[in-house]
Amino acid sequence: MPNQTFERELIQDFPFEFYGALYVAHLANDRQFYIRLADVCEGMGLDTEGQRQRINNDEAISDKLVVMKADTVYQNTIRRRDVAFLNIRALPYWLGTIDAKRVKPEIHETVVRFKRSFAETAWQVYRSDLMPPEVLAEMDAYERSERVELGQAMDRIRGVAKRLDQLEGRMTAIEARMSSEAIINVRQQWQIKTMIEFVGEALYESKGGKMPKTQCHALAQNDFKRQFQLPVYSLLPASQMAEAVNYLAQRYQHLKPGAKLPQIFTDGNQQSLL
Repeated sequence: MPNQTFERELIQDFPFEFYGALYVAHLANDRQFYIRLADVCEGMGLDTEGQRQRINNDEAISDKLVVMKADTVYQNTIRRRDVAFLNIRALPYWLGTIDAKRVKPEIHETVVRFKRSFAETAWQVYRSDLMPPEVLAEMDAYERSERVELGQAMDRIRGVAKRLDQLEGRMTAIEARMSSEAIINVRQQWQIKTMIEFVGEALYESKGGKMPKTQCHALAQNDFKRQFQLPVYSLLPASQMAEAVNYLAQRYQHLKPGAKLPQIFTDGNQQSLL
């Protein structure tokens, strides 16, 4: 019997700030954290395709560059396409392979800054996996307060990832308890997801480009889940579908006053699976 290929999927986003810009660490269903290669390359002013080829040609980290489906906004539509993500564990190594002396003079300072500091951020993400608590406590005693706070914040994020393992085991029980109340169907899930993406894009535009799109989309999704007290939007009760559509439409119009609602907001509740 042939082996089935494991398909990685993004399941949770964790925004973080780096030198005034916001990035997103994406947790996938393999319990690994990833970051969009394009986000880091654009932040440094590097060519994404060129760096992708360099990583693929490096046997030490080529397996850490993976492609996953991600929703992206294109004009007035949402497109689900393949996006290159780099495992955060490989981030320090990759940054170390970039020769700052060979980049354009106008981006030299930025590249050096990323190499020094972004690698440190990646270490903070995984430090609790690499070192025992007593060693980390001793290291923190000699660190600057802001670095200690960053490390502790990243430790909490890792704790969330571990708790997600427990959450998966309870999802069946949650769905069973909700069996008396139907959950939105596949088409409705797609509609909700698409509307959230439009709200995220509207948020990005309202910020005048001062926040990355990925951060704005993550905030839109988290706001929706918090509003309806859901671990994942796909567990929205069908009885709340109209309320959810109205909520997202109001969020969109608040962010883009006077703009016409995209058709997805007026397509009804997508009751049919056909």
